[in-house]
Amino acid sequence: MSELAELVAKLERQVREAEEVRRITERLWDACEELLDEIRHISPSVSELRWELDGYIADCDYSAVQRSTYEIRGATNGDRLLPVLRQALLLRALRDGDGTTLPDPAEIETLPELSAEESAHPTLTWEELLRDSQRELEEREASARHIWCDEDDEADLDDALHEARTDVIRDRATRAGRHLMELCEYIAEELCPRLVTSAENGNIKEALETLAAVDAAGREAEAAYEVYEVALSKQYENSPSSLGAVGEHLMLFESWLGTQ
Repeated sequence: MSELAELVAKLERQVREAEEVRRITERLWDACEELLDEIRHISPSVSELRWELDGYIADCDYSAVQRSTYEIRGATNGDRLLPVLRQALLLRALRDGDGTTLPDPAEIETLPELSAEESAHPTLTWEELLRDSQRELEEREASARHIWCDEDDEADLDDALHEARTDVIRDRATRAGRHLMELCEYIAEELCPRLVTSAENGNIKEALETLAAVDAAGREAEAAYEVYEVALSKQYENSPSSLGAVGEHLMLFESWLGTQ
């Protein structure tokens, strides 16, 4: 009878241990998924910013564009995201492994340095933007002169040339703003899916390299806004009314300053 009692007690102990293992596994799973969800949330956050930027750029709302730029940087900041990714990778290894092949935490303490090819996000400098817009202006001016070549009214030609210049300067600012949108699209649609997949699969090297690329693309947003700000300033100097309500507000502010 004592042997039977001992066997029952042994079985009960094994059941309790198995139940405890199950509860620990479930807790690890929930903790890991919570961290992975934060990684998964980068893409929809950046995508939402992209759609918001579309309206801000159309309205020439430079302050809203600047605010969105800060938000892009915050959503992609490697210093903020690396601890999340590191914990997710460690918990995934604990959850799915046998405890003998855990990654070395020191290997996931810092983001790797990327080559120019590995950090291939869209870029746009003021020099590139100015060069392309100058080429476009020359083409439009040539077209205007061709249209008015047989006309004696110099005023019409001057108006056409002025309109061409105004359009090119406006388009230049719009392109600079849309470069920010291209960055968002690249982060959300190219980098984030790769980051999520590598994190879910426990591919440490690829996850770290992709997060480094996300961080680099997010930093590019700050440089992109500087180009946009210069382009919009040039547009305001050329034609304040072309900025719509924002231009009217700035002109009123300048008038007020002139009375002080």
